[in-house]
Amino acid sequence: MLRLSKRSLIKRILVVSMTNIGDAVLTCPAIDILRQDFPQAQIDVVVGKKAVSLFADNPYVGIKVFDKQAPLREKYAWFLDLYRMKYDVVVDLRHTLLPLLLWPKYATPFWGGNFFKGHKRDRHLNRLRQVYDYNAPAKTRYAIVTTKEDEDFFAKEVGPSLQGRSFVVIACGAADSAKRWHAKGFAAIADHLSGTHKVVFVGDTQDALLIEEIQRMMKTSAVSLAGKINLRQLAFVLKKSSWALTHDSGVLHLACYFNVPVIALWGPTDINRYAPWSNRSVIIRRNEKCVRCRDPKSPLPHNCMSFIEVEDVLNAIKKIQL
Repeated sequence: MLRLSKRSLIKRILVVSMTNIGDAVLTCPAIDILRQDFPQAQIDVVVGKKAVSLFADNPYVGIKVFDKQAPLREKYAWFLDLYRMKYDVVVDLRHTLLPLLLWPKYATPFWGGNFFKGHKRDRHLNRLRQVYDYNAPAKTRYAIVTTKEDEDFFAKEVGPSLQGRSFVVIACGAADSAKRWHAKGFAAIADHLSGTHKVVFVGDTQDALLIEEIQRMMKTSAVSLAGKINLRQLAFVLKKSSWALTHDSGVLHLACYFNVPVIALWGPTDINRYAPWSNRSVIIRRNEKCVRCRDPKSPLPHNCMSFIEVEDVLNAIKKIQL
């Protein structure tokens, strides 16, 4: 198997990323390394439709959107488009057949890599090492970049409501209900924070109703951007924030990618694979009382999040603000 090196003459690189937002973000450190070490190469990223806006309008990477719901004819046309590109390198972080079908000079092996037990970000970096033994992580974030348009949006739509105050991002949504903390707890924390920070809630359109419920419980005011911003604008908001309070979600990993401090409210997810990876983070987990966590064969649903107390989060806030 040929090994890629920084001296290799590379014109085109294809990186096969993920579909879900958080999973796609976890592949970004590998993309950053390739962009840093091969500055003259064209780099395209295969992503699902959910994660497209993460990479939109990015001068450093192109997007090849894969729609698994598309008819077979459209999928075949999509593959032919890739084939005509004649990629020199295919880094497949998803273990598809593309490295075999596209016949690049350098590629991650079709076999191996599935048994890596560590963090998902490290799994992708380990996968990259199977074809390219890079020297160090990238110093610059290339995979997700914010633009002047995002800055202008923030200044116009968000800045006035902050009144010049520092702010904290709260992401109370999660795709799996077992990962979500209760609305009453978020309301109490948001009221507590209002003395020192403005609170900015983020989420998608489905989270908007939950955030409205939390705001009705609050005694103070907060800003809600739920359903009003795209993923790139969310990245800009996170970068401007003091820190973020979130579940195991795409917001968590997006914050970590930009090294934003996070407090993570943790439920049943495998903490070894998905834990926050920013330099400053606090994890709150109370799964020792959860019957399902103690006995995976139990028919009872996970209720880990119900054991997290407001006091636990207040103590974590003290740690994150030290």
